[in-house]
Amino acid sequence: MATVDGISPTLHALEVEGPLSGVMSALAVLPETQKSRRFWYRVRTRLASLARLGTFLLCIWVAGTADGPLDVVAGVLAAVLGFVLWFRRLLPNPFHAVGHPGDELNRRPELVLRVLRRLKADLAPDAPVRLRFRPDPRPQGPGSSFYEMKFTRKPPPDVLDPWLLLETRLMDGAHLRLSAVERRRNKVSTRGRRKKTKEYDTLFLDALLRVKAKRHPQLAALPEDQAREAVRLPPGAALQRLRISGERLRLRIRVEEGWLPHVPKDAAGEGATAPDASRAVIMMLLSLYQMLHLARMPPAPVAVPKPSRRRGKSRRRRSG
Repeated sequence: MATVDGISPTLHALEVEGPLSGVMSALAVLPETQKSRRFWYRVRTRLASLARLGTFLLCIWVAGTADGPLDVVAGVLAAVLGFVLWFRRLLPNPFHAVGHPGDELNRRPELVLRVLRRLKADLAPDAPVRLRFRPDPRPQGPGSSFYEMKFTRKPPPDVLDPWLLLETRLMDGAHLRLSAVERRRNKVSTRGRRKKTKEYDTLFLDALLRVKAKRHPQLAALPEDQAREAVRLPPGAALQRLRISGERLRLRIRVEEGWLPHVPKDAAGEGATAPDASRAVIMMLLSLYQMLHLARMPPAPVAVPKPSRRRGKSRRRRSG
């Protein structure tokens, strides 16, 4: 699994550190920037495809109008260029899934904003918030509504997109580190002689809570099965990994494809069954604190069964 430290500033990532109000203000102005960035990306993609097509047509025109050896040279050039363009499908071949949640500009920013609003009451008064965040998915990458059509025998390797790193200090002194990584896995399906590749996106949310060992001396001795029973997650989310040490609690969950930042209670249609990512994050944090509560509780005394006493049968004396 890729780490969130792989977020590159050159991939339009937002890096901000300061009070909670400043971080939320920076997130609020992202949609307009995202809209402009997506528009110019579509313009560059279409211009590049037209340029390749124009070069190919120009070579054909030169081959048809020139005389002499130049005709042969241009013909060979056109044939080679045509083969190259055919091999690359001549035009961009991404498939756009209309209605995919990845088309929403506020999908990732709204998730972060909702989590910060929920954490507002639990943050330390002067605790800074450190955020590294990429609001847009990579082109044809995990979380994107564009898929590359490929027909290969072997599935391509998984693509990982780390896009969130959030760090802050809570009111009880614990240090919280929340990260998100999205994965696109390719699977090859065989239908007769034809093999088709299909992509599946999965969101991994990772919460790391660092506490003081002297305040939780029994945390390292907490049984893993008991800690797993304390994990509560919404529909569409599943436990991926749980690690417990003397000072750290780490929980990683897996959220199914098509997640939304928030699902209202009265939602209808496909939105009603979509995984609620903000609810999954909050329930992750509640599960971590439930583990701390279990570690502070004294172990229940083991009931020792009392030995059963068998009473002998009383003999009745018969009076004469």
